[in-house]
Amino acid sequence: MAPYRVLILSASFGEGHRQASRAIKEELLHHHPQAAVEIVDYMQTINPAWSRFAQFFYIQGIKHAPVLYGFFYKQFNRIPTDSTLSRSMSRIGHIIGGRKLLEYLNDFRPDVVIHTFPSSAGAHAELKRQGETRVPSFTVITDYAAHRQWIHQETDLFFVGASRVRDDLLAEGVPAEKIRVTGIPVRRPFRLTYDRAEGAKRLGFRPEIPTVLVLAGAFGVSEQIVALGKYLLDRPDPLQVIVVTGRNRRLYETMAEVAKGAMDRMRVFGFVDNIAELMSLSDLVFTKSGGLTTSEAVAMEVPMVLFKPIPGQEAANAAFLSAAGVAVVTRQMEDLHAFFERWMKEPGLRAAMKARFEPLKRDMHQTTIVRELERFLAHVKEVRR
Repeated sequence: MAPYRVLILSASFGEGHRQASRAIKEELLHHHPQAAVEIVDYMQTINPAWSRFAQFFYIQGIKHAPVLYGFFYKQFNRIPTDSTLSRSMSRIGHIIGGRKLLEYLNDFRPDVVIHTFPSSAGAHAELKRQGETRVPSFTVITDYAAHRQWIHQETDLFFVGASRVRDDLLAEGVPAEKIRVTGIPVRRPFRLTYDRAEGAKRLGFRPEIPTVLVLAGAFGVSEQIVALGKYLLDRPDPLQVIVVTGRNRRLYETMAEVAKGAMDRMRVFGFVDNIAELMSLSDLVFTKSGGLTTSEAVAMEVPMVLFKPIPGQEAANAAFLSAAGVAVVTRQMEDLHAFFERWMKEPGLRAAMKARFEPLKRDMHQTTIVRELERFLAHVKEVRR
């Protein structure tokens, strides 16, 4: 078979969609080095000005009006996938971005398009519905909930993070033969084994002391990071803290000031690309409940504290991970403090949370995206003979 040609369509709304795309490309090229794999920021490509506008309001919405964001998330999820309104929304997406997408399909001539963002999946579905393309469409759902905006009858395969999401799709009428449970894709560094002692030495930390990682999110919009950092530093028992503030420069400067005089106990970083290494040193991570970040923590088997999940997909992710026993959801700082006191004092609690990762990962990783791509395209080639 000729080398694969794969087009991956993503978007710059947080790091999750982009990191999933990078993980897919990385894995495809690992197994098929001669493949042509291209990642395109779909929103940026169809209209850069609109992409910046939408991204700004997305960030401001989750930062300043999370309840309103959650309201719209729920309302859009109430629209039946086979309704006139749903099809009308797909047509609007086709009008806005369909022409540009068709240009990419004609120029790049992919064997398959993989979508890690729902808008491009909708535009592709409309192109197929109107007979303008026959290129297969795969959708990778990057959260632990199947929002209806991801679901289109014309999609050939859905890759989901766990069997629970498969069940959600089945309830929406998606045929079982179109669904594969692959886990949300994470990059290879999160699947490696690290030398904790060596990593701790590089930070000036001691490997035997409990270490926690605080992630402020890719854009540094998580709340209460400063208060949390001060609380952790003020504890009398041995503890080491790693803080990653993302792209929020002001938060980085504030946290660097908090850490002054405590460099043996707290290290502060801005936006970094070695989160896997930092997770390998950590016994617990405080983070937002985005699909990718939590999947990375699952891959590294680091228990999570999820603080004030944003209504919508983050709340759904938090509920899933909490039910699995690998994360604790806290909505007030007092609740967070109470859990952390228990976590520090009860080795049995720490061991129990760690032990729950193995069955969870078995449920998540029933196959792989690369394996299913190979099978699908081999079948297509056989049918076309």
